[in-house]
Parts: sequence; C-alpha cells; structure tokens
Amino acid sequence: MNLEQYIAAMDPELRPVFMQRAASVQQLIADPTQAQGQTVAAPVSAPASTQRVTVVDRSIPGPAGAPEVPVRTYTPAGTNGTLPAVLWIHGGGFTAGSPAQNDDFCLRVVEEVRCVVVSVDYRLAPAHPFPAALDDCYVALRWLATPDSGLEIDPGRIAVGGSSAGGNLAAAVTLMARDRGEVALAFQLLVYPCLDDRHTTPSSHEMAAEGMIWNRAQSLRGWQLYLGNDGNKENGQTSDVSSYAAPARMANLDGLPPTYVMAAQLDLLRDEDIEYAMRLMQAGVPTELQVHPGAMHGFVLFAASAPVSERAISGYVTALRRALNP
Repeated sequence: MNLEQYIAAMDPELRPVFMQRAASVQQLIADPTQAQGQTVAAPVSAPASTQRVTVVDRSIPGPAGAPEVPVRTYTPAGTNGTLPAVLWIHGGGFTAGSPAQNDDFCLRVVEEVRCVVVSVDYRLAPAHPFPAALDDCYVALRWLATPDSGLEIDPGRIAVGGSSAGGNLAAAVTLMARDRGEVALAFQLLVYPCLDDRHTTPSSHEMAAEGMIWNRAQSLRGWQLYLGNDGNKENGQTSDVSSYAAPARMANLDGLPPTYVMAAQLDLLRDEDIEYAMRLMQAGVPTELQVHPGAMHGFVLFAASAPVSERAISGYVTALRRALNP
C-alpha cells in the first residue's frame, strides 16, 4: 500500500486531521532520541484538580537498584470505601511520551468508571532499554495494590491498560502478574498494542510507506532501541527476545484476566493484535476484539475529537466500567 492508497482508505472523519497533523506527528517520532530528550527536559505539570477529580504527581519506590518511579494519580472526590483502580501506561514507541498526553482520557475514566487511575511515567529507551520500563510499570502495579499507596483500592478490582507501546507494557505486566502471583488482575485493556518484534505479518509489511503514522521502519527502529540491540535491521528478528518484552512470543496465555483488544485497520500492528486476541480466546480468556475500519495507528490520540475516535474510546471505557463495576 502506498501513501495515496493509505489516505484514500482512511475514515473520512480522520482524513482531515491526518492531513493537518501528519507532518508534526512524523517530526515527533522521526528521531526517538530527540523526542526523549524533549520529554525529559520539559516535564509537564499536572492538570489542575477539579471538584470531581483530584490529580497528584508523586514518586514511589522504584525497582531494586533503580530510581523512584514518577506516577500521576487521579482520584474521584467525595467517595467512601474502597474503589476499583486502573494502572494506565502511555504510548510513545518505547522512546517518548508521558502521562500528560493521556490526561483527558484518565480524567474521563475516573468519572465514568468511578475508579482511581494511576498513570506511570516509566523510563524510556534508548537510555533505558528493556526491562527498565516494564520493571517500573510492574512496581507501580504492586504499589497501587497495597495499603502503602493510601489510595483505598479494592484489590479484587484492578485493571491494567495501555496504548501502543503502553499496550505492550500492559500486556507484559499482566503476564508478569499471572506468573508471579502477587496481584490478581480483573481486566486488561490493550489499545492497538505493540506485541511482536518480529514483524512477519501481512499488515506489518503493508504499512511501510514513508508518511504513514508509525510505519514499518519506525516500528522496527523503536523495537531495536527498546531491546537494546540492533538485531536484524531487515526484519527485526532476534532469537533471544523475552516474551515479557514481546508478549506475542508468550506460548502460554492461560489464566489471564478478561481482555479488551482494540485494533485499527490501517495499522501495521493490526494482524498481531487480532492474532493475540484470537489466541486469548483459544486459551479460554474472555476477550472482546474491536477493529476500527479506516483508522490508523494512534488515531484516538492524534484525532481525539473525531467521531470515530469518540466511538472507539466510549467502547473501551464502557468495557472497563463493566469489568470493574459488575
């Protein structure tokens, strides 16, 4: 598929936003090391708390031998007793991003789901390759599940979610929680997650043209930086990649919590996301899969006001509400 075909296949609600913002988006993700430097050099302050939601930036104990982990907490006002919680993990190709980019979403989740949200400001590649980001996210999960957090969390109603690279980390945290048996998760939400470093699917080859949002070359480079080595630059494959780094490599998906997977048709991750959802179903995991036609990677972030994005976000916020407030 070339760029003209990609734009023609795009949902009409998304095409104008793509045309307006494509250049700025490409500039953001073209140089991962520069993007990371900008994030570190210019931290974004927390949004003002409202009458309905209290927003606090804090630091929690980090992994053994590592720095403290910054987190942003969103707590509903005027509640009594324990609440469900969502650990949210932002995207950014493993090399960029911060909790601030998902403030509006997290505030919405707090109000509509009536829960606490903890958003993790994890360490970024290439300065901090795997497993730094995963370790940060997992210690945040353990922290929010304990009384030490002071968040009044119901330990039986905890979900993990994330988008893009954050979806990778959400899936990996969920696998780690299952395998370590330290936190029982009620739900995982994976929004166009990056799951497979091997890039062997048809969609991973289809979305290769320059100008597409998160094309094949950009994705392979992001994986190489996250894994801490260049691997095979042609197909991204290495033989010693952990299944916690690339959850699609995990052979056993038994015993995972109910899952919602959202994929986009015009996304190189489409096929790996669909395959992961199918494997979850085959493993007996209650799984909902939504594939949005004409949508590209990142559409709910880059085109949040488009009606198709609103429909997508409403779908997975509703799924969170059902899972955490049965």
